[in-house]
Amino acid sequence: MDETIAGADGPTDIPPMRPEMIEEAPPLPLKTAADDSIVALFTRLVDDAETFVRAEIRLYRANVFSRLSEARTAIIMLLTSFLIAQSAIIALLVGLVVILRPAFGAVGATATVVIGGVSVAGLLAWLAINKIRQLTDIKGKPPKGDRP
Repeated sequence: MDETIAGADGPTDIPPMRPEMIEEAPPLPLKTAADDSIVALFTRLVDDAETFVRAEIRLYRANVFSRLSEARTAIIMLLTSFLIAQSAIIALLVGLVVILRPAFGAVGATATVVIGGVSVAGLLAWLAINKIRQLTDIKGKPPKGDRP
């Protein structure tokens, strides 16, 4: 039973509140004549602001933990799929060794597959490093040759 509230960025899903997330607010003090002074009013304002901030922090914390618990299953599935894909790649490489063995012999087929695998891994690492450098490069800085 999800509630949806339309915000500035569109609908926002709010997870349902569990009883352990809800804390009762402290009772409001009764107003007396002495509470009308500026100092008392300002003190009450600060106390109310502190109570409000603490309540907001509890709300955001509850939302974060709720989202993390919902995402846990998805993260586990993603890691499992990664491990299965890695197993499939290993099986493919073993199959390549078996296929190339009649032509190159056992040692030659193994060396060929290892060199090919390391080459592909090196190429992917080089491309990833260049992409990361490109993404983290500061825009608008002078080229290397123009520095004093």
